[in-house]
Amino acid sequence: MAAITLSQKIQMGNPKVFLETLDGLGFLSTSVEVILESDELVDFFKTQKKTQKKPSLTDEERRGQYDENLCDARVWREKPKSGGLGYDNLQCSYKKVDGCDCLCKKHFKMQEAGTHWPGLITGPRPEEPTKPDGTLMVWSTDKDGNDVVKEKKQRKKSSETKKNKDKDKPHKDLSEEELNALLAKKKEEKEEKEEKEKKEEKEEKEEKEEEEEEEKEEKEEKEEEEEDDEEDGYENITVDGVEYQMNKEDKTVIRVDDFSPVGFWNTDTGEIDFEDEEE
Repeated sequence: MAAITLSQKIQMGNPKVFLETLDGLGFLSTSVEVILESDELVDFFKTQKKTQKKPSLTDEERRGQYDENLCDARVWREKPKSGGLGYDNLQCSYKKVDGCDCLCKKHFKMQEAGTHWPGLITGPRPEEPTKPDGTLMVWSTDKDGNDVVKEKKQRKKSSETKKNKDKDKPHKDLSEEELNALLAKKKEEKEEKEEKEKKEEKEEKEEKEEEEEEEKEEKEEKEEEEEDDEEDGYENITVDGVEYQMNKEDKTVIRVDDFSPVGFWNTDTGEIDFEDEEE
């Protein structure tokens, strides 16, 4: 870990280092120790307690939880192994933005454009949630909170072959009219079978396309969220499981929970040069 220079410490807002520097230059008439112990100034030199970021919760763990500091938008997340059914009680995990009517920047834009179809977590859920393209979605629970089980589409089995008494009869024993009727029946059964198979293939294809479209939308939403973060001039970085934000202009690194500086991003080593060795 590279050493942090004196000027960097002062820029990062370390008041004790700043006072010691002034004292060394002869600008202070009172000793640094006396200033640090002053009742009027003691709050400026308190060491902030380090807080450890809580691990992210899964969608299942977040169900039904509401945080008044977060965006009030309800978000669609597919319940695992449900066949495309979604949770109806998941709140957006982004913070509210002033002037955005209790929403984050992204969902405020969607609400203004009329494209936020899941509704707000503070209000009743839409019973027939419909995407802007007309796709009807289904919740994973009913109105009473009971789990909904989606019936899996099964390939219809061909009806059991009935023994045809006339099967063993030689065709010469059938009249021309009976033979034509038998051939017509076989042709009709074949056409019905082909039509059913085509219908089932079409349904499977549509279901696959819906899943791909949902994955695409989730990916686009994630990219939009990352773009929003980049527009603010900061970039999220994670070191040893802890999330920080880096100022793109001066490479200052701060904590995301209390926005206090912790060091500088070293582009040569790809690591944070922490001010505090204990970091």
